[in-house]
Amino acid sequence: MANPLRAELEDLLRQARRARGSVPSMRGPLEAVGDGQAWRSPAARRFRDNHLQPVSSTLYSQLDRALEDIEAARDAQPSMVSPERADALRARYGLR
Repeated sequence: MANPLRAELEDLLRQARRARGSVPSMRGPLEAVGDGQAWRSPAARRFRDNHLQPVSSTLYSQLDRALEDIEAARDAQPSMVSPERADALRARYGLR
């Protein structure tokens, strides 16, 4: 029987990938602030370097790490389990 926990993790991974794809790029703000068209000044460069750049660097790496964690959890689950194990997984995790 198909492992219901693996199926749920696969569904979560699809949703997380879609969500990751919808996160807007920080490229525009990084180019516009500091020396770009939106805001130019020493204060703008400091804001870009101290606030926008760190968020940009960590946001995407954290999202990618979350995807990797979901993939690892999914891959740790066997594809097939006994009917008893499937029932136990459904009960334990409230799965359909």
